[in-house]
Amino acid sequence: MTQIFEARHFVRSLDSRQMPRYTFGEAGRYLGLPQSTIRSWFESTVWGSQPNIHYFKPILSPAAPHLISFFDIASAHVSMALQRKKIHTEHLRHIVRALEAEYPNDRYPLLGRNFYLIGRQILIKQAGKRLNLTRSRQFELATIIDKFLSRLDLDKSKMPIRFSPIRALTNGRSFIVIDLGLSVGRPVIKGTGIAAEVISKRKASGESIASLAKDYRLSRRAIEEAIRYFPEAA
Repeated sequence: MTQIFEARHFVRSLDSRQMPRYTFGEAGRYLGLPQSTIRSWFESTVWGSQPNIHYFKPILSPAAPHLISFFDIASAHVSMALQRKKIHTEHLRHIVRALEAEYPNDRYPLLGRNFYLIGRQILIKQAGKRLNLTRSRQFELATIIDKFLSRLDLDKSKMPIRFSPIRALTNGRSFIVIDLGLSVGRPVIKGTGIAAEVISKRKASGESIASLAKDYRLSRRAIEEAIRYFPEAA
């Protein structure tokens, strides 16, 4: 009985945001990235043939083999800020290693209080070193990083509790979020448990945007964004 109690206590003490739940394919679809890109960030990959075999070392650590956690997918979202700035994968690896060296006890170097207080400056400094960025380009890099980070809702420790993926970016309000408390962490309409993919599939089956908006009591814009978010379902 004691062992059962200790096991239950251990499970309850775990942060669900650290537990493996997304496949690389799911993470790629939700972030709008190729599955191969997500896989290469979290797993070693091999390509080529003998005698020219090449090995690609991962940049981030997955929660479990072939599965990533909510914190992992949020880290990948931050990594996209650098990718959008055309920072090469090898440079991204160098930046993450620099953050790990600065915060050796942090499991997620691209997330958390340390990153916000100091890590952002280290990241920009390392990027500047690797890419020979001018001050103006460093400012541009800081701006795009801040744009991504502003899409993360944080707890008191500055760790994400939900975020709006960059693929859902619109000129105004964003309706799509990934929140572990809603629809088991699938992309949903913000403030609801309505999965965006379900809406897109209903549109693909022939239902009109007006009827979907009425059924779900959502704005037309929210319905349209869900359809844009999962165009393959529609």
